[in-house]
Amino acid sequence: MPGYEMWTFHGEKETRVQTEGEANDDSVGVDRMDEMLEALQPEFGLNSEDPPTKEVEEFFKLLQASEEPLHEHTNLSVLAFVTRLIAIKSKYFFSNKCFDDLVQLIGDAFPQPHKLRKDMYQCKRLTKSLGMGYEKIDMCTDDCMLF
Repeated sequence: MPGYEMWTFHGEKETRVQTEGEANDDSVGVDRMDEMLEALQPEFGLNSEDPPTKEVEEFFKLLQASEEPLHEHTNLSVLAFVTRLIAIKSKYFFSNKCFDDLVQLIGDAFPQPHKLRKDMYQCKRLTKSLGMGYEKIDMCTDDCMLF
C-alpha cells in the first residue's frame, strides 16, 4: 500500500548491521534469544547469594529450554521455536484453535521423540516468565470492537 510504513520494531531502529550478501526481510525470524536472556539475569537476581526463588527457578527452566534442541536432528531450541511460533500467530492473527492444530501437525511431522509443546496453553506457560503475557481489557459488554 503506497504511503504505509511497516513498523517491525515499534518505531525503534534495529541495532544489527546488515552484512553484504545478507537478505533484508521483515520476517519474524530475528533470533536475539541469547541477548534477551542475558538482559533478564539481573531482573531475576541471579547474582544474589540468597536461595533461589520461584522466579529464579522459572528462569533456569527458560535457560534450559533455550539450550535444549527441539529434536535430535536440529540445533533449533525449544524456546526459540515456540517464541517464533507465537510471533507468527500474532502477526497473522491465528486463533488459538488454529495455533493448536498447526502445532499438532508440526509435531506429527517431526521425528519422534521431540520436545515441541502440544498446544497454545503449554507454549504460553513456557514463555510466561519472559513477560510475554497479555491482559485482556473488556471495553464493551458484548465484545464488540472499538474504532
